[in-house]
Amino acid sequence: MLCATAGLRRTRLEAQWSRAAAAAQQQQKQQHRASRRSTTTYDITAAAQRGASSLPTSSPGPQTAAGLSLPPLRCPGGPRVKAEGIKQLYKVPHAGFLAKYDQRFMLNLKLTHQLVSYLSRTTLTTPDKVLVELGPGVGSLTRSLLTRPCVGVLGVEVDERFNPHLEQIRSYTNNKFQWVNADVLQVDELQLLTAAFPRFVEANIRHRPSAEHPTAARGGSGSGSSSSGGTDAGGPHEDGCEGAPLRSAQRERLLRQRRKRQPYQHGEATSGTDAATSPNSAFDVTDNWWSDGYAKVEVVANLPFEIITELLMRYAADCAQHRGLFAFGRVPVHVFAQREVAERILAPAGSVEFSRLSVLCQCFFHVRLKQTFVDQTYYPRTEVEGAMLTLEPRSVPLARGLDASTLIHFTNQLMKPGLRGATVHKSLTRFAPAELVQYMLQELRMDGAMTVLDLSVAEVTRLASLWQQFLTMSQQQHHNNGDPHSAAAA
Repeated sequence: MLCATAGLRRTRLEAQWSRAAAAAQQQQKQQHRASRRSTTTYDITAAAQRGASSLPTSSPGPQTAAGLSLPPLRCPGGPRVKAEGIKQLYKVPHAGFLAKYDQRFMLNLKLTHQLVSYLSRTTLTTPDKVLVELGPGVGSLTRSLLTRPCVGVLGVEVDERFNPHLEQIRSYTNNKFQWVNADVLQVDELQLLTAAFPRFVEANIRHRPSAEHPTAARGGSGSGSSSSGGTDAGGPHEDGCEGAPLRSAQRERLLRQRRKRQPYQHGEATSGTDAATSPNSAFDVTDNWWSDGYAKVEVVANLPFEIITELLMRYAADCAQHRGLFAFGRVPVHVFAQREVAERILAPAGSVEFSRLSVLCQCFFHVRLKQTFVDQTYYPRTEVEGAMLTLEPRSVPLARGLDASTLIHFTNQLMKPGLRGATVHKSLTRFAPAELVQYMLQELRMDGAMTVLDLSVAEVTRLASLWQQFLTMSQQQHHNNGDPHSAAAA
């Protein structure tokens, strides 16, 4: 009995000793960790102070109490606006009330960074560009755009509710971001860029070369001795280049007259091809001043879905005339649109979605689909899905010399809703004379019994070019008949 009691007492003592030893060991570990953390902090602080002493005194980052310069924010522009802030901005108790304003906000910072990263891998590859953002709103996408190396960002916003937030971003970014209140469907973006970045516009805008001084427009000297007599017919150019294009005003006029007389190649049929073919390679050099190189401007449009179609129509007209923002060259346009609209823009010939918008966009732009967005992407949640498209202007349109307004008018007549299943001959005779319809079909070697949906984009644009040529000749004939001097001269 005594032996059992002594053994039990010994076991209890050993357990107490083991617990005490474990507690002491745990305390030593905690003290060691604390001493290690303080030493590391001291070393980092000392190193930072030594580095700061060797740097210039004007540091762009914010200063802490210890005088250390912190790195810039991952997303510039100051505090971001959350969902509650948007509801307070519109003074509504629930996000459902925002539907009547047709306002959709992309507040996911991770998603906006991914989209801007995609731009940096495709078009936004150099730091010498200016980004034009249409519809910045509260500045969610704007902050991601400002993370990329660029000259600046210009925001065009029609709603004045967002002015305090846009002004906050401008002040936090040292005027790298500029903004203005304007309607994107009526404003001239070139004037806004000139007011915000005058030196950039003066250095990067492109000018059409004049017929009198083509070499000066291409960087050559406009003055100097030139050969007399036969230099216009193929003699040496004043800069020493044999057979150089645009070497005189007379040759330029001859090229333009020849293009009007013979607008197409008659050797091959045009059905089944979408490639941009030029009747003569010598004509292509006339637009090299615009198509060569990359443009120093990009457009990002995050607008209400209902005005995207009208915006693309205006940009197609500007691209055809090389005016507005497209005076800088082939300016890429990144558009957030409804998924159904994106499918119509990308639709090939013969599909149900093939429409007038498909012809207009594919005639002047190379269209790429980046990705689609589910309804939860936007705030408030939308009833439709969204998509991001990139439209990059073609170096040579599918139909040279075709005006976008004429193409819009022609496709409105040819591809009316509900009549796209009709034959080409029947659709053309609705608005064009029968003799002209027969000439157009013979000129393009086209079967009039095929349906409008079976036409390719190139075939529709060539039909529109013949229609434009007919309208031009009709106007000239009407003008000559009404002018007594022209009648007397005839």
